[in-house]
Amino acid sequence: MLRTDGGTGGSPAEETAPTSAESEELLEAYRQKKREEEEPETEAEKKRRLRKSKNGESIIVDFVANFVAGGDATFDPVKGRVLMSEHRLILVTSKAKTVVPVTSIFDIAVGQVPPEVEEFFDYTVMVGYIVGNRRRTTVIGGDRETIEKFSLLLFRAALNGSTTLVKHPAKVGGRVMDTPKRETGLHLDYESVVFPGNDVLGESDEPFEIDLASVIFFEVIERTIDDEKRLVLSVQHVENGQTVTTEISMGSRRKMNILGRYLRLIYHWIKSDVRDVEIEEETLEVLVGLYSTGPEIDIASLLDLEEDELEHRLAELFDDDLITDEELPCDLTPQGRFVVNEEIEDVNV
Repeated sequence: MLRTDGGTGGSPAEETAPTSAESEELLEAYRQKKREEEEPETEAEKKRRLRKSKNGESIIVDFVANFVAGGDATFDPVKGRVLMSEHRLILVTSKAKTVVPVTSIFDIAVGQVPPEVEEFFDYTVMVGYIVGNRRRTTVIGGDRETIEKFSLLLFRAALNGSTTLVKHPAKVGGRVMDTPKRETGLHLDYESVVFPGNDVLGESDEPFEIDLASVIFFEVIERTIDDEKRLVLSVQHVENGQTVTTEISMGSRRKMNILGRYLRLIYHWIKSDVRDVEIEEETLEVLVGLYSTGPEIDIASLLDLEEDELEHRLAELFDDDLITDEELPCDLTPQGRFVVNEEIEDVNV
């Protein structure tokens, strides 16, 4: 069986494995979809069509890949179809199928090709899950774009809608705040982690989000909460020009591990994109100016730049993928916000 790292100690699966009948329902939904694709239909019918099994599950992932399913000791990849609903991941070949309840997944490791299969795969996601009391691992390989898109959907299936205990802000700069913890939801976007609040929000319980491009440091610590030891994810990020710390906790260590994986993954992706970017001081000033002002502000006048010079600086930022357009108005990309937030953190220090 392949080993995954980054685990926090396995929790028993929170959902029993699906029955054979339930798995067949999801597969039948896929077969029905294929039959429908072979029949002519109008554009309106295509838009209305929603692939669902009899128990209401929607197929949100469907692609062909090579994989090693269920910790196969032979490490021989097989070609098959990867299907996923909101509740389960199913790997299907002509001879077998592997069913993984989403609630049994304890680890998702993207881009780490295990040495046992590196000769077969360029890019992979390893999915660690529990069957009974045993840990098992599935490795799915493919092109980078496909695996990354699939991985993001898998993270969302595992975490979206989770009940979360949040203290925000726990710190502003180095000052500890007396902010009460509050229970909220959790939703993953590519660029942010959103805490939509609860059904009854007080004046201080506004929904908020952490822009993942603003994260400068995070760590997992252990705290005693309500007489119970819990893992707490402490995230330092820049908010309105200040370094603030948000503390996030969930009762499930399994989910805490997956959330930590997600933050590390997105942080690594964004940081890798700007690692080799070299920005002149004048160009950085334009980037910070765009970050700090609204579209109604004349950046050229604010920075005392000629229009030709501003156009040149905007073109440089666009070429480095730090802004969304080389003409105003434009927004900063996650990479652009990351560069600015690192600059703000350097100034604050």
